[in-house]
Amino acid sequence: MDLEKRQLVIKLYILVVSIIAFLEVTFRLSIMGSFKIENLFRIFIFVNAYALIIVFLIRSLPSKVVRYFTFIVILSIIFFYLTQDLYYRVLSGFFSFSVLGDAHAGFAFLGKVVTSITWVHILYIVPIYIAIRYFRKYKKNLIPKKFLSFVSSKDFAFSTFLTISVFLLAVYTIPTTNSIIGDSPYAYSTYDLYVENPSAFQTINKFGVLTYLQRDIVTTFNSNDDVETIDDMITAYLDTRVEHEDNAYTGYFEGKNLILIMAESFDTYAIDPSLTPNIYEMQQHSWNFTSYYSPLFFRNTADTEFMSQTGLYAHKSVNLTMETFRDNKFPNTIPMLFEEQGYGTYSFHNYTDYFYPRSEFHPETLGYDEYYGAVALGMLEESSGVLIHHEWQSDLELANMTVDILKDKAQPFFTYMLTVSGHLPYNHNHPIAEKNIELVRQIFIDEEREMPIDDILYYHAANYELDLAIGALLDRLEEENMADDTVIMMYGDHYAYGLNQDDIAEYDDTKTMENLLSIQRVPMMIYHPDLIKEDKDEVFASIDIMPTISNLFNLDINYRQTFGKDIFSNQERSVLFSNGSVLTDKFLYNLEKDEITIFDDTYTIQEATLVINEYIYRMKINQWILEVDYFNEEEDEE
Repeated sequence: MDLEKRQLVIKLYILVVSIIAFLEVTFRLSIMGSFKIENLFRIFIFVNAYALIIVFLIRSLPSKVVRYFTFIVILSIIFFYLTQDLYYRVLSGFFSFSVLGDAHAGFAFLGKVVTSITWVHILYIVPIYIAIRYFRKYKKNLIPKKFLSFVSSKDFAFSTFLTISVFLLAVYTIPTTNSIIGDSPYAYSTYDLYVENPSAFQTINKFGVLTYLQRDIVTTFNSNDDVETIDDMITAYLDTRVEHEDNAYTGYFEGKNLILIMAESFDTYAIDPSLTPNIYEMQQHSWNFTSYYSPLFFRNTADTEFMSQTGLYAHKSVNLTMETFRDNKFPNTIPMLFEEQGYGTYSFHNYTDYFYPRSEFHPETLGYDEYYGAVALGMLEESSGVLIHHEWQSDLELANMTVDILKDKAQPFFTYMLTVSGHLPYNHNHPIAEKNIELVRQIFIDEEREMPIDDILYYHAANYELDLAIGALLDRLEEENMADDTVIMMYGDHYAYGLNQDDIAEYDDTKTMENLLSIQRVPMMIYHPDLIKEDKDEVFASIDIMPTISNLFNLDINYRQTFGKDIFSNQERSVLFSNGSVLTDKFLYNLEKDEITIFDDTYTIQEATLVINEYIYRMKINQWILEVDYFNEEEDEE
C-alpha cells in the first residue's frame, strides 16, 4: 500500500474511532454520570474494534456507494447514541430490539422526549459537523474508493487479521473469574456479564454502548435448544428455594373480599390531606408500607402487572411478556388461587387494549372469571392506527361501574382495578387533568401554599380523579353493606416518570437525585375499616404482592414457584431494579454508582455480592421458565 493510500485509510480510521469515542464520553456525561477507570481500557479496545470493522466494510464496498454508506453509518451510530440517551431519560431504561414490534406505542411519549432535551444533547451535533467537514473534502465518488480499496490479497488478509485480533483482544481480556465470592455457583465473572447481558445499564457501563447493541442483538435473537437440561436446572434451582412458614399474619383476612388497586403513576407526593383527602383518610386506617418499590421494568405498567399477578419477573428480551407468553401455564396467579377457594374473580380497567392485550391476557392467562375493559364498560371504542393524544378515562367512573357490577355478584370475590387517570402527559392534553386543574390550583391558593410548576399541578389534577374514585368506592361499599367484609390493597404501578426527576426530587424531599433508586419508591397500603394505621418499613416490591396476598388470605400457593416473598415472613426480602441494582434490608447495591452500602454491621461485602450474583442467576432461571413454559411441562409430566 503506497503512502498516500495508507494515510487516507488511517485518517478514516481516526475519524471513526474519534467519533465513537466522543459519543461514549458524551453519553457517559449525560447518562452514566461517572467514569470507571477499570472499564475505560476495555471500552477503548472495543471502540477500536468497531472502528476497524466499519473501515473494513467501507473498503469492501463498490466505489459508487462508499461515501454515502460511510456517512449513513456514522449518522446511524450518532442517532443510536442520541436515541438511547433520550429513551433512558423518558423511561429510565435502554431501548432493546426486543421492543421493536411495539414501536407505535412510543408516540404517546413524544411530548416527554421534547422536554427531556438538555444542553448536553448539543454535543451530539459535534460529530455530525466533523463528518460533514470530512466528506466535503472528498466530493468525487472515485477518490475515496481509489485510495481506500484493498490493493492486494496481502492487504486484505492483514486488514482481516487486524480487525479480528483487536475484537478478540477486547473480548478475551475480560476477566473470567470472580475473586470476591470464589467457587459459588452464583460467582458471575465480568465475562459472564458480557455473554449474558443481564442488565443493559451494566453492559453499557462496563463495555460501552455499541457493545450493548451487539449483545442485545445476540441475546434477543438467541434461542434455547437444550430444553431438557434447562428443565433440570430450573428444577434444581427451585428446589433450593426456602419453604414458606406460617407467621402471625397467615390467614389474617381469610374469607374476606379483596379489591386490589394498581394505580397508574401513583406516587408518594400524590397523597395529601387537601389534594387527596379520601386516600389520605384511607391511609389512616391502613398498614402503610413506607419502603415499597415498584421498579420500572422493561414495559412499565404491563410488567408491574405481570410480576404482581404471577410472582415471576418480566422477560427482558421480548416485546411484551404478557403477550409473548400468553399461552403459558402460570399455576400461582392471584385469581386462580382465589378461585380455588371458591371466590369469584373480576378485573376492571378504564382503557382499551391499545398498549397491552388485557382482554385476552386477564381471562385466558391469569384466569379471571370476567374482564371489564373500557370497551366492555362502554367508555371507549377500541382504537386502531397510531394515537398521539389519548383519551384517558375517569377513575371515578370506573369505581362506580365496578361496584355496580360487584353488588350483583356472589361473595366472596377478588377484584382487580387498574386505574388510568394518573397517566402522563401532565398538561392540557390530558382530559381528566384539564377537568380538575382549576380545583387543584384553587386549593393551593386558598391554603397559601407555594404553587408548584405546571407539570406537578397537572399531576395532582390527574390524581384528584383517583381520590374521587377512592371516596366513591368506600361510600358505595358501605351503602351495599360490603365494607366490613372487604379489604382494599392499593399501590402505584411505577413512579410518575412523566415528570422530570429533578422536579420530583425538588418537590418530594424523600426522593433524591443522589440516590435515583429512591425515585422508584411509591405508595402501598392495605386497608380495612377496623385497622389502625401502622407504618411498616420492611423492604417490599411488586414481585412480593402475590405471595403476600396468598399468606394474608391463606391461599394454597406453592411458594417455591414464585420469586416474590411474603412481606410478613422471616425470609430476606429484596428489590431487584431493572438496571441490576439490588436493595435489601441489609444492603443497597447501586449499579449506577457501582457501589455497595451495608446497613447491618454484621453483614459483609462478600455476602452482599453473593446475593447480587444470585439475582443474576435467578433472572436467567426466570427467563427460562417463561421460554420453555416450565410449569406446563411439569404438569404434563405429572
